[in-house]
Amino acid sequence: MQAISLNIETMILVAVWENPFVFQGSFNVTNKHDNTKKLLFFRCECYLKNKADIQNEFLSHDYKFTHLYNEKYAISLSSENELEQALYLLKYALKSTLEKLINNPKQHLIYVDEVAMSRIANQAKDYMINKKKDINDNDIGFAVSIDFVPNENSGKM
Repeated sequence: MQAISLNIETMILVAVWENPFVFQGSFNVTNKHDNTKKLLFFRCECYLKNKADIQNEFLSHDYKFTHLYNEKYAISLSSENELEQALYLLKYALKSTLEKLINNPKQHLIYVDEVAMSRIANQAKDYMINKKKDINDNDIGFAVSIDFVPNENSGKM
């Protein structure tokens, strides 16, 4: 089996801290072996009792993706068993980002209409795919990047 090395950059665009917690944002997944990139947009609900519980042990069932999109279409979550390992990894990346967000809070409360949301989505895409340097990170969300380099067979699968 070929070694895999991924970098997952998670950007939180919206965090609603009322039960269930709701997070919207994107994942930029880079295969470090061949430098291919996939951009995924998500909406996830978190069923923990309070914000501090995010820093406890990671349990995948506490997080549920309600929407997952690549750049062209929605990814069906009805066959979640087929995607179980990939979703587990994305949930773990989200949890790691949320831990850092809680420790480094930068909250901006704004009202966003469809035009403004489209502009923010385009900015996020420019930032994460094209790495445009003229975009201020503080203007579009909170992002964290983690490397994933599995050594055991279950992680490689």
